[in-house]
Amino acid sequence: MLRRRDFILSTLALPLLAARPALAQEASLDDDLRNNLKSLEVLRGKVDDAAFDGRPVLVTFFASWCPPCRQEMEELAEYIDDNGNNVSMIAVNWMEGFVGRPNPRAVKRFVNFIHPSIPAVVGNDALGDRLGGIRAVPAVVIFDGQGKMVFRLGGGSERDIGRFFITKRRLTGIVNDLS
Repeated sequence: MLRRRDFILSTLALPLLAARPALAQEASLDDDLRNNLKSLEVLRGKVDDAAFDGRPVLVTFFASWCPPCRQEMEELAEYIDDNGNNVSMIAVNWMEGFVGRPNPRAVKRFVNFIHPSIPAVVGNDALGDRLGGIRAVPAVVIFDGQGKMVFRLGGGSERDIGRFFITKRRLTGIVNDLS
């Protein structure tokens, strides 16, 4: 579990990450982005073509040291339990080494906490850049069934770290509006 001191120290170092420029274009779930997601290192449950079957796609970014990421995963699990499979979800491990050396056991514990229907993969810079410059966790990007980005929360700057996570209620509203 992340100690409070480590979490605070991690937020102080975020300006270093923010030095990378964000892409100005709006993200779309095109073939390049789908292939990137499918090619990422798998932590649990491979991302395949079934993830892009015409349903909305939610991509959430997490780190094992991020307490709000755990809250978000609880909200996503509640959504899945109540709404079945209305949305395809992909969890992306992001910024894992930000608070020191990555701890594979901590990542594994966190992945085991994620709802079993959500595949978990390790992100890369190309993915973060394609989604408008993800620089903080948690972050959520939602695409409609046609691949157009319709929602993004968090991930934009050092001010975002730990501040924003999607709730079951908000996700329900977004998905209902897409129907």
